[in-house]
Amino acid sequence: MKKLASILFVVGCLASFFGCTTSKQGYVSKGNKLFDAGKYADATIIYGKAIQKDRSYGEAYYRLGLAEIKDQKPREAFDALYRAFELLPADFNVKEQLGSLALEYYLLDPQRPQSYYKLIKQTSDELLKKNPKSFEGLREEAYLAMTDGKRDESTVLFRKALEVEPSDPTVTTALIQNLIVTGHGMEAEKLALNLIARQKSYGEVYNVLYGWYLKNNRPADAENILKAKVGNNPKQGGYLLELAALYARLQKPAEMQAVLQRLLDDPKDFPQARLWVGDFYVSLRNYPEAVRYFEEGARTAKDSDKVRYQKGASAALLAEGKAAQASSTIDQIVKEHPQDQEAQRAQANMLLRSGDPAKIEAAERQFEQLSKEKPSDASIWFKLGQGEELRGNLDAARARYLEALNKNSNYLPARYALAEIDLTVKRPDETLQQASEILKVRPDDSRARLLRAQALARTGNAASARSELTRIKDFQHNPQAQVELGLLALSEKKYQEAEQIFKKVSETGDQQAIAGLATTYASQKQFDKALAVLNAGLRKSNNSALLLSQLGNTEAVAGNYDAAVAALQKLIALQPNSAPDRLQLADIFTLQGDNNRALAANREAVKLAPAGLIAGLEFARALSRADRIDEARTQYQAVLKAHPDDEMALNDMAFFMCEHGGNLDQALGFAQRALQRVPEQPSFSDTVGCIYLKKGLNDSAVQVFGNLVRKYPKYPAFRYHLGMALLEKGDKTKAKKELETALAGHPSRRDEVRIKELLGKIS
Repeated sequence: MKKLASILFVVGCLASFFGCTTSKQGYVSKGNKLFDAGKYADATIIYGKAIQKDRSYGEAYYRLGLAEIKDQKPREAFDALYRAFELLPADFNVKEQLGSLALEYYLLDPQRPQSYYKLIKQTSDELLKKNPKSFEGLREEAYLAMTDGKRDESTVLFRKALEVEPSDPTVTTALIQNLIVTGHGMEAEKLALNLIARQKSYGEVYNVLYGWYLKNNRPADAENILKAKVGNNPKQGGYLLELAALYARLQKPAEMQAVLQRLLDDPKDFPQARLWVGDFYVSLRNYPEAVRYFEEGARTAKDSDKVRYQKGASAALLAEGKAAQASSTIDQIVKEHPQDQEAQRAQANMLLRSGDPAKIEAAERQFEQLSKEKPSDASIWFKLGQGEELRGNLDAARARYLEALNKNSNYLPARYALAEIDLTVKRPDETLQQASEILKVRPDDSRARLLRAQALARTGNAASARSELTRIKDFQHNPQAQVELGLLALSEKKYQEAEQIFKKVSETGDQQAIAGLATTYASQKQFDKALAVLNAGLRKSNNSALLLSQLGNTEAVAGNYDAAVAALQKLIALQPNSAPDRLQLADIFTLQGDNNRALAANREAVKLAPAGLIAGLEFARALSRADRIDEARTQYQAVLKAHPDDEMALNDMAFFMCEHGGNLDQALGFAQRALQRVPEQPSFSDTVGCIYLKKGLNDSAVQVFGNLVRKYPKYPAFRYHLGMALLEKGDKTKAKKELETALAGHPSRRDEVRIKELLGKIS
């Protein structure tokens, strides 16, 4: 018998050792003990073991959801509770918890997701069906009625909920807000004051009452309610800062300073007072005072806290325009704390803002390192995109911004940047897509609405663009929207309308409006007026880069090439690291017929933006125009290697090979890939036709050029190419007709010479 008992003891010990005897209920029981002890993270692990035992054990999911709520993991809590809801459809405790969490998500999301709405409605209906006086059911129904705009109905429901739980502060505050909105302010005030008397620490009710007092021009009452908030919660430093902010708003500097001094004089309760006061002055844009308090804090802080004050001082110095001092402070932080990622990021941001190509590259290297340490941080990829964009590499910038969205699809700065790049590189459909995604999240976003209008305008849809502009909040007083409206009028040759719009907006000194007004005059060949507007704007703006650029363009269009060059040289002196300015100067030299200086300007642009698509292509074109064919070929190959999928790079390479020798089958492949990416681009179709002609596929060439001439009858290059193809087929009569029409359409100088040569041969 003793032997049997000994064997059973050993077996029991082994079973215990291997965990075989712990049931799913046992795990939940252990988890509950940890939960009751406040060890929520440990409890979630134990509940997880119960679920591993039985994936259909609803109680474990329910308890896991409660633990995740306590552990401040609402997303995980929701998933666990939803599974419990599926497994325990009759458990009303589960319904209450899930409905409550779904309501929290629903109220936080401005889009008011219907999936949450339906779930809340389902849980509240079931709770009220079982118990018409269910507090949670009434609360959920009340909030749904409120978000549906049914204020009177929600007021009734909130009152019913408070009959069940009269002390609940959140529902009482929601009722107070409802009463204020529906014009029952006095009753709301009475309710709020009663709640404050009962629950002095509930801060939200003070805020609601404070806002109502300000809205009704009762500043003394607003001041008193904040004083009460502070008096009832003397250890809450944030409340003192709220009172100080009110005094700043009321322009009572002495009272404001006195409140701030209360924080500074109590280091026991408010050891970070100087940090808070520094941040407070930053919010007021009083940067010198902010720096003073940050520096005071840094001198007295412990080494572990000192860096926080230094970062505050650096940010304030930067906001004040003292970039050198800000950079010096951050450099010191990085030197003393090389592992501080926040300081590294601040340092990289300053390098990025410098505009110096070498510093921008250094910033990118820092952000690259940070991306390895935090690969899921969308903001780092966004900064990498900014770096590429500043260096003129728009394709690479675009890729970085897309990567930021892959990390976080809700990271809106990347969507704005993508929309603007796509507008720049003439991909309005992509801009429309990004703007629409932003508007799903922010329906009233003026910037996204403007981008959408600009994209619609670029696609030729002027009516929709106008409609979009009028939907911008405060459209009549939004200068950007008005400028875009003027540009729409200009594109439709409604010069009088455009002039009126631009004149009105330009009175505020808006540089885009001044440029638009000058363009309106230049479009009507009123160059003197255009130049007068620009020069006046330049005097007032202290040589605005935008207006200098516009002045260069206008002088060039007017045929004043020397004056145009002078304007661009002044612009380059202001912005020595700008590749686009060099490209603009190169264009003017080309118009002037000075190919050598144009080539030199293009070369400088490539040095400034070595990975830039536009700079690279323009340099290759300039080399080709200068008959430096081998160098041009090398440059085109380099651009295509860097941008293998870009339609412009593909098309330019294909046309160059057609004109100057190369594998025509490969050239045709490049051209067809470009056309596949942008099917409606006529110049890409023209390249395909030229290659057909070079390959001796005359019928195919005639078909391509014939289609282009039908679509674009006033474009002389297409008629010239059709004439060449017809001539190759032996149809001299039709060829002569097309060539003569092309010559009458004012072709380029180069095409004009060739057309005359062909007509001479036909004669």
